[in-house]
Amino acid sequence: MGRVQNSIHIARPVAEVFAYVADPANSPKWNSTVLASSASKTPVDVGTTIRSRVRFLGRTSDLDATVREFQPNARFVTESLKPYRYLLIWTFSRENGGTRVVRAGDIDFRGPLKFLSPILIRPIARKTDQASLERMKALLEAPTRATR
Repeated sequence: MGRVQNSIHIARPVAEVFAYVADPANSPKWNSTVLASSASKTPVDVGTTIRSRVRFLGRTSDLDATVREFQPNARFVTESLKPYRYLLIWTFSRENGGTRVVRAGDIDFRGPLKFLSPILIRPIARKTDQASLERMKALLEAPTRATR
């Protein structure tokens, strides 16, 4: 499918945003494609398996992603190999008193989805991903942040 990349500015400190993203239990709160998510061990670090139940394009799948890189407050990378290869790269940097979050995903679909992905799936994924980042921003910037 190629890379889908989105970014957002969140008016919260880098350490707070990174901790929120690195905790898989938070994913269903902000990511509309994640139904449930948990880590094989806490705190999350290189080698941790993140198990997620996801729904995308009307299909529900179980994904096991392995944490490949974990640089606190800077970079967080996971890779899933089944049912398709999915590499997810998060970067975090200070920006205007808050945090710039960049989320990039590379998905290698197999079969018929491989041919549909450039024209159909990539635009849907980009739009869905940006909406999820905006939901995360709203949750983290909420005055009470009671939803966390």
